[in-house]
Amino acid sequence: MTFTVRRLEAADAAAYRDIRLEALRSEPLAFASDPSLETGKAPEEWAAQLERNNSFGVFGDDGLLGIATYFIEAREKTRHRGTVVAVYVRPAARGTGASRLLLETLIAAARQQVEQLHLSVTTQNSRAVRFYERLGFQSYGTEPRSLRVEGRYYDEYLMVLRLD
Repeated sequence: MTFTVRRLEAADAAAYRDIRLEALRSEPLAFASDPSLETGKAPEEWAAQLERNNSFGVFGDDGLLGIATYFIEAREKTRHRGTVVAVYVRPAARGTGASRLLLETLIAAARQQVEQLHLSVTTQNSRAVRFYERLGFQSYGTEPRSLRVEGRYYDEYLMVLRLD
């Protein structure tokens, strides 16, 4: 299968909304956000979000297969840092190279703007942890009880990739 990755734009808002809501519903431990917070967004809100964020999508024969976003810290003293969020690849595309291509493209773009990328991942998600480690991310700590889902707490590893 051949994949293409590109930065998402306003015209991608409907496809982005669909995959984002799918991600929140199917992987509740992977995201701090909740479907109830995002379901009611108007189409123009989704479009505006894509216009202001550094969101990327991986596309295959079946359309948008995965998404990933990074944002740059706003404060002067922390603008050298980017944070990776909202990473999701549909199950059928996992293990095909789509995830790697998506993140490698995001990292290449971030390299032009920041000196390091940060992310967090639940400690139970060993597959994602190994994936990020293969990309060069290193764990530098654990945030205890970072998420609370259905009354249960989950710790998250804090990870960094230095780009300079």
